[in-house]
Amino acid sequence: MNKIRKLLSHLTLILALMFLTFLVLDQFNPLMNFVDNDISRVLLALLCLSGALQSILGWIADTKA
Repeated sequence: MNKIRKLLSHLTLILALMFLTFLVLDQFNPLMNFVDNDISRVLLALLCLSGALQSILGWIADTKA
Protein backbone atom coordinates (compact mmCIF):
# COMPACT_ATOMS: atom_id res chain seq x y z
CA MET A 1 0.00 0.00 0.00
CA ASN A 2 2.90 2.34 0.76
CA LYS A 3 4.44 1.77 -2.69
CA ILE A 4 1.12 2.66 -4.34
CA ARG A 5 0.93 5.90 -2.34
CA LYS A 6 4.49 6.79 -3.37
CA LEU A 7 3.73 6.03 -7.01
CA LEU A 8 0.54 8.10 -6.92
CA SER A 9 2.40 11.00 -5.29
CA HIS A 10 5.01 11.02 -8.04
CA LEU A 11 2.42 10.56 -10.79
CA THR A 12 0.29 13.41 -9.46
CA LEU A 13 3.28 15.75 -9.22
CA ILE A 14 4.50 14.89 -12.73
CA LEU A 15 1.06 15.33 -14.30
CA ALA A 16 0.44 18.60 -12.44
CA LEU A 17 3.79 20.01 -13.62
CA MET A 18 3.02 18.86 -17.16
CA PHE A 19 -0.29 20.71 -17.14
CA LEU A 20 1.27 23.85 -15.71
CA THR A 21 3.80 23.71 -18.55
CA PHE A 22 1.03 23.13 -21.10
CA LEU A 23 -0.92 26.11 -19.79
CA VAL A 24 2.11 28.42 -19.97
CA LEU A 25 3.04 27.23 -23.45
CA ASP A 26 -0.56 27.57 -24.58
CA GLN A 27 -0.56 31.22 -23.45
CA PHE A 28 2.53 31.98 -25.52
CA ASN A 29 1.44 30.05 -28.60
CA PRO A 30 -2.30 29.23 -28.67
CA LEU A 31 -2.05 27.75 -32.16
CA MET A 32 -0.08 24.79 -30.77
CA ASN A 33 -3.28 23.78 -28.93
CA PHE A 34 -1.57 22.07 -25.98
CA VAL A 35 -4.59 22.12 -23.69
CA ASP A 36 -7.51 21.32 -25.98
CA ASN A 37 -6.60 18.01 -27.61
CA ASP A 38 -7.24 14.32 -27.01
CA ILE A 39 -3.89 13.58 -25.35
CA SER A 40 -4.35 16.43 -22.88
CA ARG A 41 -7.83 15.20 -22.03
CA VAL A 42 -6.48 11.72 -21.21
CA LEU A 43 -3.64 13.19 -19.14
CA LEU A 44 -6.09 15.46 -17.31
CA ALA A 45 -8.30 12.45 -16.53
CA LEU A 46 -5.23 10.61 -15.17
CA LEU A 47 -4.32 13.64 -13.06
CA CYS A 48 -7.81 13.79 -11.59
CA LEU A 49 -7.89 10.04 -10.96
CA SER A 50 -4.45 9.94 -9.33
CA GLY A 51 -5.28 12.94 -7.14
CA ALA A 52 -8.54 11.36 -6.03
CA LEU A 53 -6.91 7.99 -5.32
CA GLN A 54 -4.08 9.65 -3.43
CA SER A 55 -6.59 11.52 -1.28
CA ILE A 56 -8.60 8.38 -0.59
CA LEU A 57 -5.52 6.34 0.35
CA GLY A 58 -4.29 9.16 2.58
CA TRP A 59 -7.67 9.31 4.30
CA ILE A 60 -7.64 5.53 4.83
CA ALA A 61 -4.10 5.67 6.26
CA ASP A 62 -5.11 8.50 8.62
CA THR A 63 -8.15 6.64 9.92
CA LYS A 64 -6.06 3.54 10.65
CA ALA A 65 -3.46 5.50 12.62
